[in-house]
Amino acid sequence: MNYYEPKYLRGVIKQVLPLKQFFHVRFFPENVLFATETVSIEYQRDTRELAPYTSPHFGGVLTGREGYEVRTYHTPYLLPMTTITNDTLAQKLLGEQPYNSGITPEERAAQIAANDIMKLQDKIMRREEYMCARCIQDGKLEITGPGVNDVVDYGFTGIETTQSSDKWTSSYDLIGKLSDKAQELRKAGTNPDMLILGSAAANALLSNTKIQKAMDMRQVDMGYINPRELEDGVMYIGRLAVPGFVGDIYSYDEYYRDETGQDVPLVDPSTAILISSRVRNSMLYGAITYIDVKTGEYVTEMNQYVPYTNYSVNPPVKEIYLASRPLPMPKDLDSWRVMKEVV
Repeated sequence: MNYYEPKYLRGVIKQVLPLKQFFHVRFFPENVLFATETVSIEYQRDTRELAPYTSPHFGGVLTGREGYEVRTYHTPYLLPMTTITNDTLAQKLLGEQPYNSGITPEERAAQIAANDIMKLQDKIMRREEYMCARCIQDGKLEITGPGVNDVVDYGFTGIETTQSSDKWTSSYDLIGKLSDKAQELRKAGTNPDMLILGSAAANALLSNTKIQKAMDMRQVDMGYINPRELEDGVMYIGRLAVPGFVGDIYSYDEYYRDETGQDVPLVDPSTAILISSRVRNSMLYGAITYIDVKTGEYVTEMNQYVPYTNYSVNPPVKEIYLASRPLPMPKDLDSWRVMKEVV
């Protein structure tokens, strides 16, 4: 059996358990595959107009037809890879007995290929979560790497950089601020029921005297504080009920390692996101084209993750690739608000 065949490697992919992907799973749950590298999305805003009154003795009243906007994006290309050499096969596996383990070189090769493809998929899935987090926080994606320097701008306008007079101090009217932002979303047609906070923003909310007083009102149920850790690295803080917003408060403290080796939080510490749990955005995947090592022909696949291999005889090296072209795509640009630098 050839353990480097794409068919075998795809079977390994299906066995991989998901990493912490709160933004991806919660807000971009729909995976859409495309047959091309570019994708087109149509946007249409609901004008929320009322049907006009008229008399039965008159004809119908002409109403406007809402237009729509089409945007075309080139999906970013991800291609992490690893190599297997004779030295790789000569080394024992993690947990393998150092002597007389009973594992043949072929079995070791199979295990190495499986481990490699799972590690490559881990890297892509972390990148997907990063892309979803940046899409929500910035309304755009900066795509930089070898041979690429691009910006995917979704045209999101719901970001507010907090001025000094609106910082979340202990005495700041945070209830009024959250109510105002929630009313903005309601006017746009969205009922927010989630508040996602960076670590510093979460501490500021818990230290706010007006929030504390509201939570301590025994005769009026305005919410409660009940911190506990949930799946996907999310901390549930509690529930808040203010004019325009009745929902749950979360803190997301997952990290990623950047190009300099620093661990960076996925949610900026001083950022607050007001959003609806009913948002159902999409993750779009462009097609992957590669050369089949057996036939030498180009192959194009519609899939989330596409494994393929290459090799050289002198020196003897096997190369394992995992390709993906993911792009998070919000469906409604008026479905969330972002407050930055609140602390």
